Formats: sequence, structure tokens, C-alpha cells
Amino acid sequence: MMHLILGDTEVEIVPQSIQGHPAVVKHAKLRKKRPSRILLDASFHHQAIRSKYPEEAERRGRPDIAHMVLMNAQESILNKAGLLRVYVHTRNNDVIHISPETRLPKAYHRFVGLIEHVFQNKYVPNKENPLLFLEKISLQALAKKCGGKLVVLSERGKRVNLGKYDIPEDVTFIIGGFPNGDFLSNIDFADEIISIYPQTLMAWVATYEIITEYERRYLKWNFEGE
Repeated sequence: MMHLILGDTEVEIVPQSIQGHPAVVKHAKLRKKRPSRILLDASFHHQAIRSKYPEEAERRGRPDIAHMVLMNAQESILNKAGLLRVYVHTRNNDVIHISPETRLPKAYHRFVGLIEHVFQNKYVPNKENPLLFLEKISLQALAKKCGGKLVVLSERGKRVNLGKYDIPEDVTFIIGGFPNGDFLSNIDFADEIISIYPQTLMAWVATYEIITEYERRYLKWNFEGE
């Protein structure tokens, strides 16, 4: 089983400190929602983010990264085979658990609405049979809960050839869910911190690479259909 954690993901409800900013208020009105119930999104709220968090203006408000990663992961052959579990850990230690059966909206605006619903209600569609649910837990605690070898992908990690890298069958990979910079959470608890390419990779590209490599090694069928 592979566990995949998107760590320190820039997915959050608009912080209270900027809920009154004109850019946020305008966007909330267009969506017919309260500012306290919409996701922070740099595409609409960049001025608000820059006004309060100038040092993080190029980082925060990026739920699109989570959307791209989850589309790759949830629609993968590995997930269809029942060998993948996916989690979105955020900068605020909110963790969204994604059931393998979940088919996420391909349209970004519908995805945003779904995640807002999770933040508000904790469970989708309900507590008894959740496809997504929200939990408060740190990155380290979540990773240890997943178990197996804990591997973080980071630009500052040890350079490895992924095709020759020792990936055990029971493994937890952590990939950064932010557009630039480094993890906010401490990642020194990992068994290994690795880099799989000399240049920066988008989170969804890194996701595709590790899932595909795991599929080649552990799926019970091969690509010739035999």
C-alpha cells in the first residue's frame, strides 16, 4: 500500500484578518457566500494576501495545486487497484482524508465548492459514510499514523534515480503542496528526504512519477496485458 500526503498544502478558508478586504468581499458577494466560508484563492485575493502577508504573497491561496494532484492520484491505475490512500495536509494542520472511491470534480470551481463544504461540515456526504472528512492533525503525526517507510520529496533532499530507488511495498510519500519555498512543518522525522530531479517539479508531476514507479513494481498485471 502507498500512502500519499500532500504536505503543507496552501488550502485554507480566508483568514479572519483579511475577510473584510475589498477583493475578498467582492468575490464572496459574486459567489453568494460569506467571506468566512470561501477558500483563500490567489487568483481572486492576491491583493488581500499581499496587504497582510507580503512575505507569503507568492505562496498562499493555491487550492489549484491540490486539485491537480488529486486528479492525478484519484484517477490513477494504482488507486483503481485499491493500493493508494491520499491525504491533503494544510498549513494549519487541517487534514482532508480522501476515500479511494471519491471521484472529484474535474471543474476547478466545483472542486473549490466541495472543499469549502468539507471545511464547514467536516464530512462529505455524511459522517456515517464519508468520501472526504476533515481532521486536525500534524504532518508528523499523520505520517506516523500511515506507517511504512516515510519518504519526503524535497529539492534539498538526496538526489536519487527513482527507477533504482528502494521503494518498499509499504511506503508513505510526502510531497509539498505549495508553489515555492520549503515545508513549513518539520520534516526531519522522515526516514529519507530525496530529490528525484535536478530542477523543481510541479507537485502533480512528482505525484505522477512516484505513482507510476510504484505501479510498475507492485501491480499484479503488466503493461502487455498478460
